[in-house]
Amino acid sequence: MQEDSAELLRVFIDQAPVPIAMFDREMLYIAASRRWVTDYGFGEKAWRGVSHYELFPDIPDRWRAVHQRALKGEVVASSEDRFDRADGTVQFLRWEVRPWHRENVQGGIIIFAEDITARKNSETAIRQINIELEQRVHARTAQLEEMVDQLQAALIEAESLRRELREQAIRDPLTGLFNRRFMEESMNKEVTRAHRSNTNLGVIMLDIDKFKLLNDTLGHQAGDAALRGVARLLLENVRAGDVVCRFGGDEFIVLMPGASLKATLRKAQELDMQLRIQGVQCSTGVATYPDRGSTCVELLKSADTALYRAKATGGARVAVGRDPG
Repeated sequence: MQEDSAELLRVFIDQAPVPIAMFDREMLYIAASRRWVTDYGFGEKAWRGVSHYELFPDIPDRWRAVHQRALKGEVVASSEDRFDRADGTVQFLRWEVRPWHRENVQGGIIIFAEDITARKNSETAIRQINIELEQRVHARTAQLEEMVDQLQAALIEAESLRRELREQAIRDPLTGLFNRRFMEESMNKEVTRAHRSNTNLGVIMLDIDKFKLLNDTLGHQAGDAALRGVARLLLENVRAGDVVCRFGGDEFIVLMPGASLKATLRKAQELDMQLRIQGVQCSTGVATYPDRGSTCVELLKSADTALYRAKATGGARVAVGRDPG
């Protein structure tokens, strides 16, 4: 039975699919697997009963130290160990050295040493591939972020251009006031809001008296200066929520959301006085929603009629539009 067991052990060690070898306490070979013999290039050499150090005379001292530790009863192992070969190549091993016993007496050591170089190289290659992929992803991400930044900058520029074009579309280039188009849009909104909230909307319409004569005698530069002066004075003397527009030619309109007829008339008179102080005479018409017009057309007509009535009576005065009823 013992002979059968010994034979089975020899068969097991010999047929083991990994490099494994059994030594006595003098480091003489007792058994070795075919993988061990193949991996370590024994060839036709006789190795049973031969010293491991005789077969490998150049074995590093650190290995001899590991063998001695195992011969003293210690189990020594490494999951990954690098070896620089004499031919310049690198080998990685996973190894374990442990004592073996028979009848509680240590008989020697067993060395398991598997070449994991291929696996290590594969892992290194995979790591390198992952690094390269990460670098590519990082570069692509940076490229996309740059594209997003460029797109955002383009959108900001486009929005700025849109606002600029919008400003150009709704502003009078000479005075900087809102133009007739914007006035009509604003007036429609304010009339709708006033109707919904049951509030007022004041309208002041004025034009410069004898403006044509000013242009004819002093030139268009003087006329333009007068227009800019009136625009500046209007902007400086109305509320923050009021809308000041150049209606066309020498005509101006001020929209006063929420202003009653009394408040609108008072503001028109204040503006008339300020204009006189500046040496400009204007004829002014005043109308309010809803008592002087319930629609934009009615309001403008009422203010315009009042303006020409003021002009017909000598100008430089304020007139109030009549009740359309």
